[in-house]
Amino acid sequence: MSTQYALVTGANKGIGLEIVRQLAEQDYHVFLAARDEANGQSAVASLASDKVTFVQLDVTDPGSIDQAKQQILAVTDRLNLLINNAGIALDFGQPPITVDVDVLRQIFDVNYFGTFQVTQAFYPLLSNGKIINVTTDMSSQTSFAEGRIHPLNVLGYNSSKTALNAMTLSLGTQFQENGPEIFGVTPGFTSTDLNGNAPGGKTTAEGAAVIVRYALDDTNYNGKILNDQGIMPW
Repeated sequence: MSTQYALVTGANKGIGLEIVRQLAEQDYHVFLAARDEANGQSAVASLASDKVTFVQLDVTDPGSIDQAKQQILAVTDRLNLLINNAGIALDFGQPPITVDVDVLRQIFDVNYFGTFQVTQAFYPLLSNGKIINVTTDMSSQTSFAEGRIHPLNVLGYNSSKTALNAMTLSLGTQFQENGPEIFGVTPGFTSTDLNGNAPGGKTTAEGAAVIVRYALDDTNYNGKILNDQGIMPW
């Protein structure tokens, strides 16, 4: 069987690193992408796997994205998986009305615009592959409004992921049967640096396993958003 290739962004720690580990264990050649080279190289070393290659990639920098693409093209002309995991949350604990607009812009620059730039750049390599956008339960307008999830009213982070869901639906509607499959997955509440390692959540390995399970699933979820139970409402 030919080698399967995956690119995971924001993968030097947390859920991203565990996604890389679990895909490598499934015999994928995984490109571990991180903004900081030292942290990325350290993450690769911690995995001690010949199936993992570091690529420096800052999702907010088009030049960095292009350099990462050229590095990957030197190895392969296709990707089977793109997992857009890179994300930031800068406004946890702040009442929405108090959030500085520049903070909102920073959050959207990574979580929305950055994800789009990466997807746009690597789309030509993914004709028969999958694009998975890592989202959050709190991005579901229906679930949030109806109290189905923990009501963390985090304006910047939540709304940036809601916008990401809208991007997922829009691209999924375009791709249909003529492009890669694209869908969003939330791992559910997971204790990571993103939320200050809040107690009571899944481990990073457990959160990553939700994403990897859908990545390897034969079911087509194009244009949907999913949690560990299945398809979520918008």
